[in-house]
Amino acid sequence: MARLIPSDFDLSACSDGLSAPEARTLARLRDGLSDRYSIYHNVHWARAERSGSTYGEIDFIVENPYGRLLAIEQKDTQIVATESDLFARYRGTRGTDGNQSDPQNKSITTQVNRNLNALRSQYARRHPDHTLDIDHLLYLPTARLQGSVPASIDPARVVDADRDGELVAIVESLLEAPPGDWSDARLADLPLIESFLSEQIGATPHIGLLGQTAREFTTRLSGGLSTWASRLSMHPWRLRIQGTAGSGKTQLALQTLREAHAAGKATLYVCYNRPLADAMKRVAPDPAVVVTFHEIARIVISQSGRADVDFNSEGVFDTLAQSFIELSPKLAGTFDTLVIDEGQDFQQAWADALIQMAHKDARVLWLEDPEQSLYDRDPVAVPGWVTLASPVNYRSPQLLIEFINWLGLTEVPVEAGSAVIGFDPGWRVYEDDSPIAATEAAVRGLIQEGYAPESIAVLSFRGLSASQLAGSEGPKRLAGLRVRRQAGYNAQGVAQWTDGELMVDTVNRFKGQSADAVVITEIDFDSFGQRERRRLFVALTRARLHAIMISSERATEMLQRRLRES
Repeated sequence: MARLIPSDFDLSACSDGLSAPEARTLARLRDGLSDRYSIYHNVHWARAERSGSTYGEIDFIVENPYGRLLAIEQKDTQIVATESDLFARYRGTRGTDGNQSDPQNKSITTQVNRNLNALRSQYARRHPDHTLDIDHLLYLPTARLQGSVPASIDPARVVDADRDGELVAIVESLLEAPPGDWSDARLADLPLIESFLSEQIGATPHIGLLGQTAREFTTRLSGGLSTWASRLSMHPWRLRIQGTAGSGKTQLALQTLREAHAAGKATLYVCYNRPLADAMKRVAPDPAVVVTFHEIARIVISQSGRADVDFNSEGVFDTLAQSFIELSPKLAGTFDTLVIDEGQDFQQAWADALIQMAHKDARVLWLEDPEQSLYDRDPVAVPGWVTLASPVNYRSPQLLIEFINWLGLTEVPVEAGSAVIGFDPGWRVYEDDSPIAATEAAVRGLIQEGYAPESIAVLSFRGLSASQLAGSEGPKRLAGLRVRRQAGYNAQGVAQWTDGELMVDTVNRFKGQSADAVVITEIDFDSFGQRERRRLFVALTRARLHAIMISSERATEMLQRRLRES
């Protein structure tokens, strides 16, 4: 069985932006090819030009053990053949006047060549001394090519309905041999190729809800944090990123972990929020290096021979932190790569203890967004470090960023970097301290608009113990959908979830994650201060397309007054 990348893809849900026919093809390739092959699916690329941004996508890329690649373009629409080319025919669209436009023919060879050339050029820019060995295959499972194939098409690289049963065998035949100039020295190229293609499919979608579509992430952060960070030269390598929500901090963290893993370096990723660590474990090349601060503290205490910590005791987390600070000097210089995420939530003593665990030549990356600080902690000082600031949010739609700036939720206005316009935020008011009915109405509306239940996150503005919806005593169903909420952890520390279609959680716990549509419920406060502004900022920036606020009458009045005064 071939290896899928991303590996946490749910074929049964067609959840990676694939159509049902493409999902069936992916399953067929996975099951038909041996474990010598890797399959990258939905490979996106982007190129920034003066006239705008150009985007493209390749359905599948199959890699053989020697780093040779085969790009597979699947077309399930009508195919039109001429003497010189093949065209995919797409039905016309109906305009606002009710008239149907004429069908459109799009050149398949032009699309394939553009996609392959774009990937080759991007790889060459990233690795000037290396080339990307990539071939192509056109898969037409619903079309039959009658007569001769156009001169611009190699018939050996076309699989139509008549050859459909040979698909896997043809892929193997095109990839069975190593490149003609192969030598064992080329083995060093394999981690470069995997890292490059993994970045093109985008790891960021897999930090959001499992099963969300990568296609929603149309902006690929060209020129963003991952690009600029890789161009910085310093010694020692100490970089502090102050990036707004959606600026690409997670993508940069994953790129750093991948590079360190490929180089065999001793690596540690530390964050504050347990759900973020759980999400990061699912996509990191080595989940064992991903921990929360209190988790690494527990590990260090256990390895030191001290008594196990009683998590039911009062002040247990303060005890963990203090014990870690005391023991951390024994681990000085342990790591070659250290990534500290959610830095705005750390205390200075914690940061000092962690940073000393990296040796003097280590690569240390600090990621934070002061606007997402929810615990009123003083900023951590890291004197002498290079700081890179990014106020551009590539994830949230433009209309949502306008709303965030209109409310004045951040000290410095956020810049919209997404190509998606999105929708104006929805707003419902609940009465009598019961937000459940208004929340259900919002979810029903989203379902009617076409959102799949698994693409929606319901987030409580309250803490877990005070929430009527997110707590363990909350409703088992909302809007007729079974609720999926966390139900603790097993003995191995893996998060357990109830069986349901609709995610319900709190704003604090969902930090670092995202969903297509977010319903922010139980918004209630008697004053709109810094803490409330930051929490609402975190909540709104979880949405990739649409956000709906469910607020009490008094909170609604304060927010609307702020909008009128801005």
